Amino acid sequence: MTRPAPDAGGAPGRATMARALLGLLLLCGTCVLGCGKAGGDPGSAELESTGVDACDGYLAAMLACAGKLPAETRKGHEAAIRIARDALEAKAEADDEALEGGARDEARSALAAACQQMSEAVVERAPCGG
Repeated sequence: MTRPAPDAGGAPGRATMARALLGLLLLCGTCVLGCGKAGGDPGSAELESTGVDACDGYLAAMLACAGKLPAETRKGHEAAIRIARDALEAKAEADDEALEGGARDEARSALAAACQQMSEAVVERAPCGG
C-alpha cells in the first residue's frame, strides 16, 4: 500500500483531511439550516470559544438561525452545532500541536477563511436572514 506524499505541514494527507473536515462542517451547517421552518423561540444554547474568532462567529450565526426554528427541531440543530464546535476546536488544536511557524499560521488562516465563508452562507439562507 502506498502512503500519500506529505504536504507542506509534513503529515501525510493533512491538507486532504482538513478539506474533508471543512466540507463536512459546511454540509452539516447546510443540513441544519435546511431542515426547519421559520418560527419559534430563540435558542438558549451557548458555546465555548473554538480559539478562532471567525469560527466562533460562524457558530454564533448558526445558533441565531437555530433560534428561529420551531422548538421541536431546535434541540437537534443545537446538538449538531455543538458537534461542529467540537470539530472546529479539535482542528485548530491539532494544527497548533502538529505545525510550526508559517505552516501553523497558514493553517489557522485557512480555517478562519473557511469559517468566514460558512458564516456568510448561513446568513444568506432562509430562515436565517436570506
